[in-house]
Amino acid sequence: MITNTKPVTNLRRGESVMFFPSYGRLADDGKTWKVNICGAVIEPENVSIHKRLLLRLLNRVLKASPEELDSEVFKQRIRAFAAATERGKRVAIRVGSKVYRLQKKSQRNGHFRGTLRLQAAEVERLTADGHLHDGCLRFEVFTPDDKGQKFTGCAHLLNPTGVSIISDVDDTIKLTEVTSRQALLANTFLRQFTAIDGMASLYQSWASQGARFHYVTSSPWQLYDPLAELCDSAGFPQGTFHLRTFRLRDHMLRRVLLIRRRGKGTVIKSLLKNFPQRRFILVGDSGEIDPELYGNVARKFPEQVESVLIRQLAARPLTTDRREKAFRRLPQDLCESFEHADEIAESRLAHELLA
Repeated sequence: MITNTKPVTNLRRGESVMFFPSYGRLADDGKTWKVNICGAVIEPENVSIHKRLLLRLLNRVLKASPEELDSEVFKQRIRAFAAATERGKRVAIRVGSKVYRLQKKSQRNGHFRGTLRLQAAEVERLTADGHLHDGCLRFEVFTPDDKGQKFTGCAHLLNPTGVSIISDVDDTIKLTEVTSRQALLANTFLRQFTAIDGMASLYQSWASQGARFHYVTSSPWQLYDPLAELCDSAGFPQGTFHLRTFRLRDHMLRRVLLIRRRGKGTVIKSLLKNFPQRRFILVGDSGEIDPELYGNVARKFPEQVESVLIRQLAARPLTTDRREKAFRRLPQDLCESFEHADEIAESRLAHELLA
């Protein structure tokens, strides 16, 4: 819960606030917007001895050269993993000329969340003042002295009706090679992120027709900044981001990033429940369990899931037998598989669902 009375924050200099793009929805009264705010508070320069030891172990698991470990890519990727997460921090945000305080403090993992309630008339004023543009509400962290680095965020206000694209990230829009442990680690920590050819253009074509986007990934939240940079540089439409909660010490390092997909189903079902009148297109890949997960979602929400699109990976393709099991008791034409984005651009989807 967020209130606009007595805005208080105990953030200190040197602490950083990372916002994850969220969404807002119109309440049942049709007059109030309920806007989710979520993020994390970290202290990048504070690295404990325990984390230093874990990072050394990660270096050995990566089997990287000294040059790779000294590269700017590795330093950027490891930054949020190594940073101290700040518990008990109260975050206040400025939206337009008003300041709102999140009632709940940050948790042990540094994460915080709250709900901002805005009246329709206030949303109109924010639009006129330029704080709400193309459906994206901009805000920033409030500090008493209002000095130092600015931390900004956005929330996408979605109408009750329309088309939403729920997209996986790894091996759907970004090359990750999750079926190979060593390649996955190298692509995550040592190499520049690479977009899957043609997917940004496909998504932009849908965005131009009014579709809104939700990027749901089992990648750790610590990778949000480089993932956001990839989406921006490659030209993917803006959208909400839903990442996995993860602390470096939560799992043995030899299993880092190999425990995938947990929690994705919960996030997707929550989106469909919050927007019962919107139509959804689910996009993923065959490398892990996207077909099975999406099939389960489609059976629970048959009136909302319009189509499932699966990018075929040679290492683990969506075979006929697997397709039949994943999409049992569902329309045969619900799922389309593809190897290149051009195949989808020319399919019935582009001509029917977004018309």
